[in-house]
Amino acid sequence: MRIVCTRGGTIAVALALACAGQAGAQTTVDQTIVGDEGAAYSTLSLGPGWERVVREELAPAQAGREDRRDPLLYFAQMSDMHIIDEESPARVELLDLDGTPFTSAWRPHEAFGPHMNDYAVRGINRFTSSPVTGEPLEFAITTGDSADNMQHNETGWVVKLLEGGTLDPNSGVEPDIPCGTPPGEAERYTGVQDFDDYLETDYFYDPDHPAGRHAAWPRYPGLMDRAQQPFEAEGLAVPSYVAFGNHDGLAQGNNAAIAPYEAVGTGCVKPMGPLPPGGDLTATLLQTTPSQLVTVPPDEGRRFVNKPQYRALHDTGAQADAHGFGFIDPAESAASRGHASYYAWSPKPGFRFISLDTVAEGGVLAPEGNIDEPQFRWLRGELQEAQAAGELAVVFGHHPIRSLTVNQSDEAAPPCLLPDRHGHDINPGCDLDPRSSTPLHLGQDLKALLLAHPNAIAYVAGHTHEHNITPFSRPGGGGFWDIETAAEIDWPLQSRLLDVVDNGDGTLSILGTVIDQASPVGTPPPGTAGQDLTPAQLAALGREFSFNDPQTGAGTSGSGVGDPQDRNVELLLPDPRD
Repeated sequence: MRIVCTRGGTIAVALALACAGQAGAQTTVDQTIVGDEGAAYSTLSLGPGWERVVREELAPAQAGREDRRDPLLYFAQMSDMHIIDEESPARVELLDLDGTPFTSAWRPHEAFGPHMNDYAVRGINRFTSSPVTGEPLEFAITTGDSADNMQHNETGWVVKLLEGGTLDPNSGVEPDIPCGTPPGEAERYTGVQDFDDYLETDYFYDPDHPAGRHAAWPRYPGLMDRAQQPFEAEGLAVPSYVAFGNHDGLAQGNNAAIAPYEAVGTGCVKPMGPLPPGGDLTATLLQTTPSQLVTVPPDEGRRFVNKPQYRALHDTGAQADAHGFGFIDPAESAASRGHASYYAWSPKPGFRFISLDTVAEGGVLAPEGNIDEPQFRWLRGELQEAQAAGELAVVFGHHPIRSLTVNQSDEAAPPCLLPDRHGHDINPGCDLDPRSSTPLHLGQDLKALLLAHPNAIAYVAGHTHEHNITPFSRPGGGGFWDIETAAEIDWPLQSRLLDVVDNGDGTLSILGTVIDQASPVGTPPPGTAGQDLTPAQLAALGREFSFNDPQTGAGTSGSGVGDPQDRNVELLLPDPRD
């Protein structure tokens, strides 16, 4: 029997209460959020929904399947939250200029990332019953880049957003030794979006004094200071399971972290030099020219975390399985000296979920990914065990197939030398794993391995900050779907709901439904004082700023909206259990 909670469908009487829990909640099938892409600055409004596209590249859609369907599993995906300590000296905003390879070192809405992600969580919580099948939401997965710069405070904020509670997004403390910052500065915003701190430029948006390329943007006096104040995060209504991304494990998502980077991050001197010839990130972070340095309130909370510490922070909350890291195979953990961060578990009978760590740890300017040999062997074993047990396998990780391209071994990372006061090696990004990472496995290897196991039905990823869905077909029929979902930090700031259903005709369908964050569409009028704004309004402003972002906003080549066949979808494939 088909049981749905959507317009135009039938609703089983026994499911009426479950559907009532999401009354009033709208997915992007019903409505979307739109603006004027040609305007110098655009407010947002509601627009028409996106129709669901039936994709038959791997199996044909048979008539009457809607009435035969048996729901199997319903879960949610968040990706690329990029919780940013936007005041950190380790930020390298002046690298993120037009024409450089850096496109995520500064965003006009980054200070509102915690608020936007809280309302992304609230958006998922509106759909604790599936809008398609009425099934209860089992869990959510996050597919990497939860933190932005592998900092301790950022990672702690991530856990708070997942579990709920009071979140204080401010950083910087009054220094014991004078740093040259005025008294009380630690309580306020200090950064490139305050022209009282830095020279006014044509590039950055200061809500107190919009100028240059942001001259048409609204003025909100005190907005950046308001963004630093604590607020109550709601927390997901279901368990969440976390995968590593390059920004979770590399400095600025690009380089293995070394001691001098961390010293800059925890110190009170911020490099403001331009990108040097050749794009050398190290040279810029270690800039010593006085005219290209400014002072900021320091904070030891900005220290980097290595992988064991990242995992440990996820074990400080209420979720007993440490958001998945409690499922790490003890043998893999021991063999890697606590470095292994991949795991698998069975959320319900008939399914196995497998989380990968695709970070290319030895890379220099290497935001793309790979899979090392020990993890690849483990993955093969998990797929074989799932197949023998008759389980459908869903693999998830940060980098999609097309982004697994870094052919540089983990051993190219800085050496491990000796512990420092932060509980990790003085080079936080050193290669702790004594096992050889080679031969490395790239996208084609993962594709071939998944195709070799018919029970693998999907690989769910993020990283690209766009909606994109690719079928990979198996000779003789069938295959799996590579599902990429847009970022929570960049336009269109959306999550994806995923239903797996048995069509009762030898096929399965994966029904993907895109949802918006739950913040209001409208924003306060320009001139509103920052201290008068609520967290919901801060989240709404963040979304509006992301729409207008000159680099990744709507209408730019960096926009992640994708094509219709990449958003609301029905993805068919043969049922491998038959």
